[in-house]
Amino acid sequence: MKRFVALALMLLFFACKKDESEEIIEVLTSKTWKLGLKDLNTATNPSGASSYYAVPECEQDDTFLFKTGGTLVITYGTKKCDGNTATTKTVSYVFNKQTKELTIDGQKFNVTEENKTQFKYIKTVPGTSGTNNVIYLLQ
Repeated sequence: MKRFVALALMLLFFACKKDESEEIIEVLTSKTWKLGLKDLNTATNPSGASSYYAVPECEQDDTFLFKTGGTLVITYGTKKCDGNTATTKTVSYVFNKQTKELTIDGQKFNVTEENKTQFKYIKTVPGTSGTNNVIYLLQ
């Protein structure tokens, strides 16, 4: 009887375990995000030359809402970078769990951290001496 209970508990545990892609999508869709100004966990930064995305003041009050259907709604705050900016913009996103690649509106990023406090993604760009990793933070 003890073996049956142990086996049943093991099956229940593995049957309920979510795959990594679902977990990351759940983190992304768990709240409305803002661009982060301070990295809460530098241990997840890539090796090599890196710099943080310098968030302009006009983007600091913008919000990002990832929806489960693969759409991202960007709501522009009261500080506008351009006087003609619409209130919201909807773009598509896709996450590839094998490569940990997040594509937002056609731009590809590598995800290095995902939790409900901070979501970190990287864009590798050409630099003056090789490449540079630009680190984006959502908090």
